Amino acid sequence: MKNVFIGLLIIAAGAGVYFFILKKKKPGDETVSINKELIIGKWQLAAAEPLKDSALLKYSYDFQPGNIAMVMKADSAKTDTARYEWNKANELVMKENNSDTANHVFAVLKLTKDSLQLRGISDSMKVLLIKTR
Repeated sequence: MKNVFIGLLIIAAGAGVYFFILKKKKPGDETVSINKELIIGKWQLAAAEPLKDSALLKYSYDFQPGNIAMVMKADSAKTDTARYEWNKANELVMKENNSDTANHVFAVLKLTKDSLQLRGISDSMKVLLIKTR
């Protein structure tokens, strides 16, 4: 009886080690540590996937201190103002104004001094921005 009990313990321990060590991470489970101050500056939209409209690539963003973002289109003199903030999950939340309830939430996949890669939470669209200055 003791041999059966010891055998079951060894099997259970092996299964525990298997699931603990060899468990594969699901996409999106990885945590990204980001330096939020790196977002300050001018960014040009370089790529979007899937790209539904090529006019999208003509946009640039100027993230400023105080959570203000200036949105500019290359062929227009008009500049729009937006608000941005970071939520508790370190996601970038874009709003058209302070009272805007329709937020655009982006998971930050990568933020370095010269590139910003985002994935839209609602539509899974991936965008790449390159810092221009």
